[in-house]
Amino acid sequence: MNKITFTNLCMAIYCLFTANMYAQDGYTYTLIDNGSYSFTIGAVPNASASNFATSVQSYGFTILLPDGATATVTSSLGSAANATFFNGTDVAQPTIDGYLITETLGSPAALPAPSAGTTTPIVTIQINGAPTSGILEILANDSALANAVTPLKSFMQADMIDNGAAVFTNVVDPNASGLSGVSSFDFSTLSVEENQLTNLSIYPNPATDVVNIQNSEVALQKVEIYSMNGQLVRSQHNNLERIQVNTLKSGLYIMKLYAANTSKTIKLIRQ
Repeated sequence: MNKITFTNLCMAIYCLFTANMYAQDGYTYTLIDNGSYSFTIGAVPNASASNFATSVQSYGFTILLPDGATATVTSSLGSAANATFFNGTDVAQPTIDGYLITETLGSPAALPAPSAGTTTPIVTIQINGAPTSGILEILANDSALANAVTPLKSFMQADMIDNGAAVFTNVVDPNASGLSGVSSFDFSTLSVEENQLTNLSIYPNPATDVVNIQNSEVALQKVEIYSMNGQLVRSQHNNLERIQVNTLKSGLYIMKLYAANTSKTIKLIRQ
């Protein structure tokens, strides 16, 4: 019979404590509307006190599109993301199509430490053909489709533990949704008026002190800036050609610009 010694008991407690300490460290994915049928999928760290920068070796997730729609995918972390198209009919979903997006990085990419709470852009998706109905969404890991076709589940192989060894494990929960914040977009919500803001642009982006708004077609009424957690961090109703951002923390934000009967959202990076 094995004898439990005090040393073994302490070691067991230590291992349990260590496992719990890192239990909440991980990532979810979120969908960011950049306007003009452009979207970014970002990686959101779970709430954590860890100051150790995450090292990402590979990632993957699935996006679903209205049947017949296509997308162009550009990587933000590496040189090229592999977007594998699949017909929804082949997975018993005739009203949708989709892409499995994966990438194995030649060299691991460093993400900000989870304690910073920074959402990191992973890929940018440009939807082709300007659909006016149907939904774009990131497939949830706990959905019926993901459980039926497990290779479609989101993952991120990353090292998040500061122990002197580069060990890459999946840090996206395969049994929960793997998503946070906004994860879908309904194309039927696009209005005719929104096209008035098509030529609107901001510069510089990334920005350090000031963002300039260039728009020659429609008079803006208000500008709001939101954190990736949905918190309103700045609202401005006048002098809308120049927006001060020097008081914002470095990271990714959503800028929402309002005109009469319409609005537009743009991804903003504060350096």
